[in-house]
Amino acid sequence: MAGIKGKTNNPNGRPPKNKALTNLLEASLGHTIDVDGKKISGKRILADMVTSVLTTGRMRFPNDVEESIISIQDWIGMVKWVYDRIDGRPMQQIGGEGEDGSLVIQVKLKDSND
Repeated sequence: MAGIKGKTNNPNGRPPKNKALTNLLEASLGHTIDVDGKKISGKRILADMVTSVLTTGRMRFPNDVEESIISIQDWIGMVKWVYDRIDGRPMQQIGGEGEDGSLVIQVKLKDSND
């Protein structure tokens, strides 16, 4: 049966897409893992590992004997990643505020004599 011209067969529109990877990670990190005889959630393990890397530059993977040491470049990247997740990216400011609260954008043209 053909639809009526100009009418949709789906009045509510397309359902929003799930963020598949986000959903899978959320479910997987929610499970508990046996670490040294204790049941610990994946989220707790991840948080502890990130905290350890940030504060000491070292981390120990679950059930590993030796600690891993990260490079300074990896440490800087981890710090940036954490700040991005906790504080969010800083707002980009492209102008200033005028006396009346209006947005002021100044454009300076390069002189051909410069």
